[in-house]
Amino acid sequence: MDPFALLALPKRPLLSEEEIGATYRKLAGESHPDQSGGDAARFRELSEAAAILRDPSRRLRMLSISPGGSLLPPEAAQLFPRIATILQQADNLIEKQATAFNALAKAVLAAPLKNLRHDLESTLHQLQEWRTSLDRELTEIDLRWPEHDPDAISLLADSYAYAGRWESQLRERMLSLDCI
Repeated sequence: MDPFALLALPKRPLLSEEEIGATYRKLAGESHPDQSGGDAARFRELSEAAAILRDPSRRLRMLSISPGGSLLPPEAAQLFPRIATILQQADNLIEKQATAFNALAKAVLAAPLKNLRHDLESTLHQLQEWRTSLDRELTEIDLRWPEHDPDAISLLADSYAYAGRWESQLRERMLSLDCI
């Protein structure tokens, strides 16, 4: 499936949410299973195509000739130890809090949980800064399009994948802390 062709959008590294959304809503509305003459299979294809094009990593992967995942982006290599450590700390503290049965045990965890929240927020901020730099790089590649370096496209796709996955994991831990 070619999501660009399915949604009749240009094969470019940078597509706005507005252009993806407008085209998707128009085509999906025509094929929605609840509509007379709707086509459930086409509706699913359109939904998947829109999901691919909305995700910079997946969109870039569709434009890349290399399968990806072969090189660890330098920024990801630098962030990995910090991300891994904070996720492990979060899991350990959240589990300890869940199994703390008395007020004293819970009180002892208050300061480490507060420090964890600060570390999570700080790391999320660092990831957002990285994401901003990725967005700038994506804009630069799009301005030069169709001239491009396939390896740069693949590396950028991998970078978006790492940043997105880690941001999701950190936000999940923040939500767990909010529920404590």
